[in-house]
Amino acid sequence: MASSGNRQAKILGQTARIAILALVSAMSLQQMGIATNIVNLAFGLILGAIAVAFAFAFVFCSQSLVGEFMRDWLTSFRNPT
Repeated sequence: MASSGNRQAKILGQTARIAILALVSAMSLQQMGIATNIVNLAFGLILGAIAVAFAFAFVFCSQSLVGEFMRDWLTSFRNPT
């Protein structure tokens, strides 16, 4: 990912690396039977926090401002300059 040439390549590469490490760690803890409930709760809380963050972004910020930001962000992924 990091060598793709996108403007956001370093961020995407680091995010993918952290996500993979977190997933593998959680899966290994669950397979060993250690803290199964904690792992499930942690992933639920993380997904809930991400959903709430996006909801706050659209409610408290101007929708046109957030829309423009998302449009620019998606355009930067499509155009590898």
